[in-house]
Amino acid sequence: MLSNSNIITTIELSSGLCITLSDETRHYFGGYYHVKVMAHCNVALDRMFFEDEVQYLDALDKLGQSIVFERVLEKMAVPEQDIISVRNQLVDSFKNTAISYLTTPDFERRFVRNEYRAILGKSVKKHASRVF
Repeated sequence: MLSNSNIITTIELSSGLCITLSDETRHYFGGYYHVKVMAHCNVALDRMFFEDEVQYLDALDKLGQSIVFERVLEKMAVPEQDIISVRNQLVDSFKNTAISYLTTPDFERRFVRNEYRAILGKSVKKHASRVF
């Protein structure tokens, strides 16, 4: 769980999603840092995202009530004096690009369905590797 000390900001979208941007900057070497901002939010599973009740219940069983959307924004070998400006650039870049993607009317449905398909694909590969 994240502590409040590393939260940069939260962005509430018109869809109700709340994106949290957290600073996970770490010392890299010498006077240089790995500037890292993690963007994440929970996307709830909704019955309307699925073709039928059976598929929805299967998704709940495999994925749970919600799925975490995460994006890592990072830059390596940043001099200590540039950490704040680089972090601000990463946050601004996220706001200028990803927010428009996250606010499309069908983002949540597409994201949940893609994650469901991915987990189904992993299940098929896992079971296929056991077949001799």
